[in-house]
Amino acid sequence: MAHAASLVTQGSPAGAAPKIYDTADTAVGAAAAAQQALAAGAKLLLGPLKSDQTPAVVAVAGKVPVISFSNDDTLGAQGAFVMGITPAQSVSTMFSYAKAQNLTRIAVVARAGPLGEASVQAARSIAAAGGIMLTATLLRDPAAAGLAEALKSASGGTLPQAVYLPDGGATLTKFAAALQGNGMQILGSVQWGVDDVAGNGDLAGAWFAAPPPDLFLPFADRFQAAFGEQPGTVAALGYDAALLAVGLGEAGALSRKGITRSAGFTGVLGAFRFLPTGRCQRDLTVLGIENGQAVALGEVAGT
Repeated sequence: MAHAASLVTQGSPAGAAPKIYDTADTAVGAAAAAQQALAAGAKLLLGPLKSDQTPAVVAVAGKVPVISFSNDDTLGAQGAFVMGITPAQSVSTMFSYAKAQNLTRIAVVARAGPLGEASVQAARSIAAAGGIMLTATLLRDPAAAGLAEALKSASGGTLPQAVYLPDGGATLTKFAAALQGNGMQILGSVQWGVDDVAGNGDLAGAWFAAPPPDLFLPFADRFQAAFGEQPGTVAALGYDAALLAVGLGEAGALSRKGITRSAGFTGVLGAFRFLPTGRCQRDLTVLGIENGQAVALGEVAGT
């Protein structure tokens, strides 16, 4: 994250870059780091990364805005701005796109855990408001047999038109293999990595939410050239947060009013804007897996 932020201020005068304070990966450490930053005159706090550390930072920040890199939307009610890409943003993107393709009977299958539970909760509220029939929500062990049969049973005896799989990695691989050949459209979240899924034959034809490639890929190339490795979403969040902070600083707008400006911001993860509630709205791209490659199918704004 620090590497990514440094790319924003390359060539800028000394002192232009946001200062970095170590949280020691604990809530106590995060609060201490915030206090150090405030004592040094910080007008905006970027971080921490984790949801369980954010309330401690908000508690010491006073009137200084806190932009957390967590993807826990509930932190907005505690006074933080939530910058991480949330499960609800992925769900909203994919349900909206699916409905536009006349797919309105959708099920959710995920591994039991924070991501799965947050995705199911988001799916229930977004489906109810968006004209989607949520046929089933299954939180299960990806190694368990009989997924298609369980989906059919939970969906009233008929398979859904589409299945949303928020998990990435090995969990996604197992779920995709279990659903292959059943005729359902597979939908996915930003947890999917393009390099991880494009070559998976079980995911051929799948659609998933992602940052806009035309913005993220040039950043990834710069990061690779500078640091010898590919950046992930966390690094991109660090870049976008530094870009926001530098821009608002130059405009003399390091304040809640500046953060919630109606024009929003554009970063390497796409366009985004903060609401007074602390929630972040994002424009995400829908990618499709075709012939072993990820291709852009469309964009969904304001998720």
